Amino acid sequence: MKFPRATHRNIYVRSERAGKRVMESISRFIVKRLRLKVNEEKSAVAKPEERHFVGFRLRRDPESGEVEVKLSKRSKKRIDAKIRELTPRNFGNSLKSCIERINVYLIGWIGFFRICTQDELQTLGALDAHVRRRLRAIILKHWKRKRTVAKNLIKRGVKPRTAWSNVYKGKRSWWKLSHTPAVDRALPNAYFAEQGLVFLTRKWEEYRARTIALALEQLCLTPG
Repeated sequence: MKFPRATHRNIYVRSERAGKRVMESISRFIVKRLRLKVNEEKSAVAKPEERHFVGFRLRRDPESGEVEVKLSKRSKKRIDAKIRELTPRNFGNSLKSCIERINVYLIGWIGFFRICTQDELQTLGALDAHVRRRLRAIILKHWKRKRTVAKNLIKRGVKPRTAWSNVYKGKRSWWKLSHTPAVDRALPNAYFAEQGLVFLTRKWEEYRARTIALALEQLCLTPG
């Protein structure tokens, strides 16, 4: 005998009271009419922004009334974990190969989550910054010695005094050093753009521009 696969559905109503009423009705129908079980742990009456649905959560702006499409907490945790996996601090190959493999993931990820609304740009920007910092840490690790790091920072435009003080100030790990003023200046965002790194914010803006252009094109083609 084949049993139906478990499914996850979100039902949106106007109030908590209506939600409880619908929840009770749907649960009764599933159990008595369909003879299936309701997963009590995953079933709940809650605000849209508190629920996860295929990687997203919804939030209604109390002032404008517009619905915002946001990343769920689970989605944020998953991409954080994947970024760490793809940019290990002991990465032994070239920076180019590291960027190439993380680009594959980032392009696929933003292709799915491109429907997020503009209020999530800050989150995307934070993810971009996190990727760049991890890449900076990899570069520093490749340079191996602090003396070499300081010399390379100077070559990339950092003042000698600033470079030496940033590198030798206290016992800093490569990770801590990766977000110092000297390293940020020597390896700015533009450097990683030149290396071909995908920026989630830019990809989102590209998708949005295409969507708007397509909508305008369809509007122009509409008869009358």
